Amino acid sequence: MSMTRILKSRWIHDCGEGAVIWHLAFTPSGTLVGQKRFAEDRQALFFTIDPLSGSVYVAGWVAVDPVQGAVIGEGWFAGIETVHQQLVYIHSWQDASPEHRGIWAFDPVKGEVRWSRPEFVFSANTPGGLLVYRIVFFAGLPERRYALLDPLRGTLVEGGDIAAEEALLLQRGAETEEQRQGVLLPEMDPQSGGGREWMLLEGICVEGLHRTDRDGGWQSSLRIVENGTLLYEDAMESGSSKPLWNNFLVRGGDLYYIRNKRELVCVPLR
Repeated sequence: MSMTRILKSRWIHDCGEGAVIWHLAFTPSGTLVGQKRFAEDRQALFFTIDPLSGSVYVAGWVAVDPVQGAVIGEGWFAGIETVHQQLVYIHSWQDASPEHRGIWAFDPVKGEVRWSRPEFVFSANTPGGLLVYRIVFFAGLPERRYALLDPLRGTLVEGGDIAAEEALLLQRGAETEEQRQGVLLPEMDPQSGGGREWMLLEGICVEGLHRTDRDGGWQSSLRIVENGTLLYEDAMESGSSKPLWNNFLVRGGDLYYIRNKRELVCVPLR
């Protein structure tokens, strides 16, 4: 007699009252890094987790530049740029601009900044190093001067400035962050009108379902189905002003999704 396989969560990380999980990333060395934001306090904090055990390395790290001694982006205007080996790279924003500013290499296990280059702007993560640029003025007009940084030390790679044409080729050849981090994201079902996202993994279907209730609020739920059998189901949020698209991902055979904005849930698919 066959037994129905039921999936259970491996761990749940609650980011706290008022938190909104904003961004997730995975280092090649295996650490999960997230950013949580508290809109009332205008505070952006970083948390880091061992994905296998759910053990928390850092629960609420404030990004501080170790040289300047100042909070990066005033504790609010900071985000995750890219990853390399065991490091995560954080950026701020230029004043009153969508342009990023600065690069800070964050060790997510130790909870410290390894190096900082606030004068550069990140452009691409390439096999030869981090492609960056700085703004210089020529004949009164701004232009970008490109260079490569050693991702582990933050020092300039020998060879001097990189021509704009070469920089464009490096940008085009760089991996996407999904490829670099080994992350799979759901696709929208074109027949659903935005009501269903899904991904198929070796016979297992993970789907996000989005419906409106009688009051006009959105109900977003998650289901895992194998060969027509429901293995797992959970509500991601109810009464939302919009559907929670892109609220889950798969990495290394594990599903991660956000519940009620503040909880990160890990479910092993095998």
